[in-house]
Amino acid sequence: MRAPAFYLGLSALARRGRGRYAGYMTLLCAWLICAFTSASGADWDGAGAHALFSKAGNMPVPQAEAASAGKGLSYSDVCSAGGSDSGDRREARRLAGLKAIQREVRPKFSALVKKYKLPEPDAGDYMGSALRSISFTPPYPYNTAKAKEALAAFAMALEAAALKRAPLPDYGVIKSEMIARIRASGVSDKTKAELVRRVELTELVLPSRYITDFITTGGELWPLIDQLASDQAWNASYDDLGGASNPKLERNQSVVVVFPGMLLAEARGGPHLDFILAHETAHSIDSGKFPEMYAPLSACMRDNFGVSFRDWSEPAADYWADDVIASRAAGAGGLDYLRKSYEVICGTSGEAGSVLEHVTQMDHPSGAYRIENILGRNPLLRGALGLPPENSACRL
Repeated sequence: MRAPAFYLGLSALARRGRGRYAGYMTLLCAWLICAFTSASGADWDGAGAHALFSKAGNMPVPQAEAASAGKGLSYSDVCSAGGSDSGDRREARRLAGLKAIQREVRPKFSALVKKYKLPEPDAGDYMGSALRSISFTPPYPYNTAKAKEALAAFAMALEAAALKRAPLPDYGVIKSEMIARIRASGVSDKTKAELVRRVELTELVLPSRYITDFITTGGELWPLIDQLASDQAWNASYDDLGGASNPKLERNQSVVVVFPGMLLAEARGGPHLDFILAHETAHSIDSGKFPEMYAPLSACMRDNFGVSFRDWSEPAADYWADDVIASRAAGAGGLDYLRKSYEVICGTSGEAGSVLEHVTQMDHPSGAYRIENILGRNPLLRGALGLPPENSACRL
């Protein structure tokens, strides 16, 4: 998943505002962000929770997609009650986590407010209002370097508290398992080498590091204010990060960013985060980067399941993430491990599409499609769970 289009648009606007107009463009971006977040509700009080992997959020699953699963692993096997309440459970944990860390975080925020000479935050929304004040308090709106320093400091305070509740899994293990699956795949040796190189280069970062090392404009910075508390993670690609113009990047390097709000929604971390990190890492090698390699896979899914996607990057990322999860499932609790890992996509719907030549054209796969047609037919997983092979599995 990538940053929302609204934010990416502002980022592009700020990037184009070079030279003497740069300050004005950055101020405009800051004003738009404040207006947007104020109107839509910030994540600090739970008014606007972010949905992961589906812009449509926690909506009823289209039955036409679920019915196409055939003999694959049942969606209801992985998502209890059809996944209808998974988003509510995650949001409840996120809000409870924010409330729990306030006592620890508030003194640190208070010290930072004084250090950076920000206005006294609102008592009812102390953390959120402290962060938002950076976007309109001089000199930060027109001095990106100082704004980055201030926001990174606040982010570090949030991260430290969130990590106590949900420590990150060993990311090196997740990458190693993905690399092992790449090397065992049927793609050419040359392609394998490039896929492995890109996975090895992918870094897992928290927002403070992302802000310090990879943000270059105010337009990229301001959206992070309210995203810090969101249940969200994404893969920022080489091009997203400035490409060759960013001296801190190696060619085609990506970073996976996990926000404190997601750590709080995960409660105890562990297997809940395994699929998320594997999926976002796999975006470093998805169909947007290697369209020809994934063409046979997409054709197989289209022919077998009658559903196509305008953007195959999400099924492509699931393909490798599911391989990673499958390789861990046997020794990590089997079905219970799957339920914890895939909770984040239970209940998510596919975005509205159209029907063309008896094939449903979707913008984004639903949780039911992803679990039953990609995960549930994965031969590694079926072997780990003692299920018979599935002839309609689509593989590279």
